[in-house]
Amino acid sequence: MELSELKAKICNSFTGSQTELDRILALVEQDKAVFPFNEYEHLICNLIEAKGLGFAQYMDIRSEYIAANPYLWIFEIAAPRGFGEKFAQTYVLGKCSALKPASKRLDSEFSGQYDLWLDGIKIEVKASRAVDNAGEGPLYVRALSRNTKQGFLMNFQQLKPQCCDVFIWVAVFRDEIVLWVMSSKEVHNNPLYSKGQHRGNSGNEGQLHVKHDNIALFDKFELKNDNLEQAVRDAFARNQQNI
Repeated sequence: MELSELKAKICNSFTGSQTELDRILALVEQDKAVFPFNEYEHLICNLIEAKGLGFAQYMDIRSEYIAANPYLWIFEIAAPRGFGEKFAQTYVLGKCSALKPASKRLDSEFSGQYDLWLDGIKIEVKASRAVDNAGEGPLYVRALSRNTKQGFLMNFQQLKPQCCDVFIWVAVFRDEIVLWVMSSKEVHNNPLYSKGQHRGNSGNEGQLHVKHDNIALFDKFELKNDNLEQAVRDAFARNQQNI
């Protein structure tokens, strides 16, 4: 359930007259909302005040919305490092106990080039969130669901295929988290991969934009059976091939 659907749900639950609803909607439209006093709390308070929406109805709508958007809180993580490193790596480690944080104890040549380790397989974790690229406001307002028809862009950046064997990409939607497991060659050779993300880096670092019109190209890499260890090993095996 996205925000447009939430607003429709709230309005459809109002038992008062259409005239009263229109009046309240016009009032909310004129309001200069400031977080955390946003248009939705203003709308709900006015509908309750007009006795066309009960507290029990409000709690039902609230519970339904929270259940339909279990990952919306991730869009509130502001710092890129907090999202990409703390959240994404912790999430991936929680999916597979065989994965270990990379360290010099596991790899004497390790100096921060990659994130995780699996029996000699070097793994880099990258993450991005699906947001309406034409909208305005903070990420949690523009967050989209997996089945959205709206345009979006997820940027997987600071990619260094030469530094790892396998990539695990964490794609976060408001209602689902998708993992794509790819070999470093599959990323490097992808026609969407842009080398040289930043000027002057001599092509050592790149990026790849996943959008609504190309996301289907990554379906074959999606983790669907929850066996992340096997998916990593399979991607590593593909990396040994000439692809």
